[in-house]
Amino acid sequence: MNLRSRWLAVPGFICIAALATMLSAYSGASSSERSAPEQPVRFPHTVHAGTLKMNCVYCHFSANKSPDPGLPAVGTCMGCHTVVATGKPEIQKLAGYWNRKQAVPWVRVHKLPEYVHFPHMRHVNAGVSCQTCHGQVQNMATVYQASSLNMGWCVDCHTGQSNPPFRARYDCASCHY
Repeated sequence: MNLRSRWLAVPGFICIAALATMLSAYSGASSSERSAPEQPVRFPHTVHAGTLKMNCVYCHFSANKSPDPGLPAVGTCMGCHTVVATGKPEIQKLAGYWNRKQAVPWVRVHKLPEYVHFPHMRHVNAGVSCQTCHGQVQNMATVYQASSLNMGWCVDCHTGQSNPPFRARYDCASCHY
């Protein structure tokens, strides 16, 4: 009997790897892989993150210092777009939010269940690139959820089964607190 089988045989004990396997298809209240909700303003990541090579943290301002990455403030966009491409329809939509002093009601693309905590700052500061979880956003015409983001997928990364291989705690309290 291997170690995993012995752990599973202990009454009342659930091995984290077994739990991850059982729940790998469970999405709960999370968004689905390939989900690409329509945004109120079409934001071309291919231009900003791709061609211009802007760092993700320029718009997602708190990704390196907060559990939440932050959604771009209209003021961040208007820092350039008061003079750049002002005649384009999407920029005019953006300017409308700015003039009404309203935030752009961005629709979250990557959503985890309420019972999962994903502290962005820990991952960013550990050297995990945004693309590791979010995919090659700089090449996406419309941003979509590139990975399942289910528990098994996360545990694979924490146990070094990712590319590049990372290793981190993978006890329940790491993500469920």
